[in-house]
Amino acid sequence: MKIENDEPFIRRVESLIDPEEVGDLGFIQRFRKLMPKALFKRLLMATSKKNPYIGFVIEPYCLFLFFRLKDLERAKSMLPDRYELIASPLFSGEEPGYYQGMGIFGTRGSTFWGTRLESYLIARDRETGLVSWVFIDILSNTLIALPKEGVADRNCRQALHTTNAKGELFVDFADGRDGSRRLSLKASVTGGKRLPLDQPLWIGGNTSVAFARHLSGRGDEPFAVIFDPAEVETALDIPVSDIELRENGLFPGLAEPEPVRSICFPFAQHYIADSPGCRTYIRDEEDMVRAYGRLAGKKGLTTFSTKGIKALLLATAALSLLGNVLLVTALLF
Repeated sequence: MKIENDEPFIRRVESLIDPEEVGDLGFIQRFRKLMPKALFKRLLMATSKKNPYIGFVIEPYCLFLFFRLKDLERAKSMLPDRYELIASPLFSGEEPGYYQGMGIFGTRGSTFWGTRLESYLIARDRETGLVSWVFIDILSNTLIALPKEGVADRNCRQALHTTNAKGELFVDFADGRDGSRRLSLKASVTGGKRLPLDQPLWIGGNTSVAFARHLSGRGDEPFAVIFDPAEVETALDIPVSDIELRENGLFPGLAEPEPVRSICFPFAQHYIADSPGCRTYIRDEEDMVRAYGRLAGKKGLTTFSTKGIKALLLATAALSLLGNVLLVTALLF
């Protein structure tokens, strides 16, 4: 199904991105230890229910790398019980394969603004039958939404994703501990050919996104992102010979060290995602297009807001200050 006019949805997504809210949430994250972890997560979930959608944009030249899986049993062990590892095509009409995928891009959203490297497995949700992306890792220089923690701190000491005038793409991510979890490469995108993508993977996978066992905690419920199917209809097939992989320290032994496919989206992609703890159930492409139309025309749709969290943080700080004043008064008098 084709969407004739995507401008209202694009404007809606952009309206949901408030740099001030992103800054406030980053500031709050620094003081999160002042409040009980369970209380913070409950407040986060309550905030999500009031504002169940997060708008975000993936900036142009998003790069996907796919590595052929070597250790299928290890990959299967990462999946929550309701998911099964599957082989999938990447482009339309090609032979399916078992892959570890990496998505590398700059992004800005209602709750984050920065650069991300996401690692995935491709699985099927046994309960819904939907093809699903399952996160097994996220490296980022901005806040990370994780079911286990609610909102996790940035975990990269460097996160580079940029281009130059020659059509070259530079990527260099290293975690904030010892830098062993690192991906570094240089790529040329000028030799890419635009080809049709496998729609069950690129549409179905994005409407059923889940987290690996070690990231999800007790929950295994997926979430959905809503978007124009045209944004994943085609992409640049980049010859792997044009990828200069300098270092890959992510999940050694899980997959072959060199990528077998490289895919680039040379345009911005606009999404509306479910807030943490919320779920929009999407059955197929037609169902997503209907949801797309509803969100594009929905009045009063607001972004994820930190107002409740800020109020609780201020109240906690005030009570702490009052307690200190009372203690000092008692000691003096």
